[in-house]
This record gives sequence, C-alpha cells and structure tokens, in this order.
Amino acid sequence: MARGKKTVERVVELMKDPKHIRNIGIVAHIDHGKTTLSDNLLAGAGIISEELAGKQLFMDSDEEEQARGITIDASNVSMVHEYEGQDYLINMIDTPGHVDFGGDVTRAMRAVDGAVVLVDAVEGTMPQTETVLRQALKEQVRPVLFINKVDRLVNELKVDETEMQIRLGKVIDKVNKLIKGMNEESYNNGWKLDASQGTVAFGSALYNWAVSVPYMKKGGVSFKDVFEKCRAGDMKYLAKNSPLYE
Repeated sequence: MARGKKTVERVVELMKDPKHIRNIGIVAHIDHGKTTLSDNLLAGAGIISEELAGKQLFMDSDEEEQARGITIDASNVSMVHEYEGQDYLINMIDTPGHVDFGGDVTRAMRAVDGAVVLVDAVEGTMPQTETVLRQALKEQVRPVLFINKVDRLVNELKVDETEMQIRLGKVIDKVNKLIKGMNEESYNNGWKLDASQGTVAFGSALYNWAVSVPYMKKGGVSFKDVFEKCRAGDMKYLAKNSPLYE
C-alpha cells in the first residue's frame, strides 16, 4: 500500500510539469505481445509485481478480453519511470491488435507523442502491423520498434547466432521500407529506425527481458549472450541482467 501511495503521489506531482510527461501508444498485429510488454513497463514502475509481469495482462481488464485473450478496447495507465536521474510521467495506451477494433488505434494515435511498434521475431510484419503503422504515420506519430519473441527464433526455428541477427535485421529493414513508403518525408527527416541509435529493441516480453545496442554497452549483455541464454533456456539470467523495462 505504501509503495502504491508513493506512486500516486509522484504521478500527481509530475502532472504539473509538462516537460517531464510522455504519452506513448503500443501498437501491433494481434498476438504479437502488446499487453505482455505493458505488464513489464508496469512492473518496472512498481504498479504490479515483477513475478506477474508477462502473465497478469493487467491492461486486459474486461472479462471478454480475458476470456478471448485479446485486447478489444484501448486501455490507458499512468506510471512513473526514472531516466538518467529524472522522473518522467508516462501515460501509456495499450491498443487493440485485431482489425475489427482499429478505430481505437486511430483515436489513440491522436493522443500520443510516440508509438512503440511490436513485431513478432518469427512472424515478422503482418497485415495489421502495416495498418497500425500507417495509422501512426498518418497522425504524425513517430514510431520506435520492439522485436518481440526473439527466444522463438532460437528455440523453435533452431537458428544459429548469425542467422538470428540476420533475421532481426530483415525485420528492421521491412519496417523501414514500410515507413519510407508511407511517409518518405518523415523517413528522410530522421524517422528511419536504427538499432545503433536505440530506436530498435529486441527481447521477450513473456520472459521479461530486452536488449538494445546502447543498453548493451551499459548492461553488458550482448547478442551472443542472448543467443546462448535462449538456447540454454536461462531466461532468468536475461531478465535479471537486462530487464525489459530498462
């Protein structure tokens, strides 16, 4: 209760400081992991326990959503995250991935500063990935990319380390191609996704870990570590040493 009260107090305090407020949307094709990713961000902010992150599906609060295992209505939550010693109020909207509920995605894109686009590492970009990306770009919302379920590449497709990185690179190339085709002006003005610049992250929301090139330098977990720990099934090592919310 004390921690929850402290979180609420920090949210209220930061609401008065627009410079430290960020509004973000999470968009993706159905079942690519938006709500699971949301769990991790909520756990990092202390709203749910880290043990439940990836399993609680906190943002799917409606009974029908829980029964069907999909997001039907856009859900929003406020949380506080610290970055480089400064607290930020993050207002996050988890949007539906199913085509039948696309109207909620458009409305959400009109309320956010940026969007996290999730893509399944195995399935790659899918029809609804293109749709939600187009909706974001139409509303002049800048995307960053999270390639989810990287562990599936290693454990289901049995790729080696080199092939894993090649496949991840192809996902980035495909999303960049979509961005350029949908809004070439924004693409040329710096919206091109670039892993070296930190606008792409890789991980497993279900197992609570992620890496980005800048964070590798800080946390010390490399692509080689990712491959070896995924192959060994040691997700706890990755979650501890490179937690997704970071």
